Amino acid sequence: MSQQEKKYQIFAIRTTVGQEKNVARLLMNRIDESSDEISSIFILPMIKGYVFVEGVDKDKVALVTQGVMHVKSKPVTAVTIDELKDHIVERPVIETINEGALVEVIAGPLRGVTGKVLRVDRQKNLVTIELIESTYPLPISVPARHLRPAQQR
Repeated sequence: MSQQEKKYQIFAIRTTVGQEKNVARLLMNRIDESSDEISSIFILPMIKGYVFVEGVDKDKVALVTQGVMHVKSKPVTAVTIDELKDHIVERPVIETINEGALVEVIAGPLRGVTGKVLRVDRQKNLVTIELIESTYPLPISVPARHLRPAQQR
């Protein structure tokens, strides 16, 4: 069966509160990368005490979580994306950009240009960048919605 034919489900794994990140890391280390039985592992900051695993079936997920520290012995529970929608929040771009980071302009007259972040004004939703391709330093203020973090090469 190819990966497109497989039907993935999301399963909630009960963990010790405060240990969600550690459990997610332990599970990531246990997963065989060549296997396509489990496609993702994630935590939701608003839901304490749970790690979510997207996998093919309950038995495969239970096998991966078996014996992992901080995993409660409760049965693995299937959840729907509708149950999680309220907890999945897209963060504004301005929250993901920090001074010194490389960003790419994705809209406006400077589209396609890469720059280094000099200042972030969260109240005005403006980011001041210095263009990388420029021969001399030229700080330019750009709306945060016109930026995205640059891909590290």
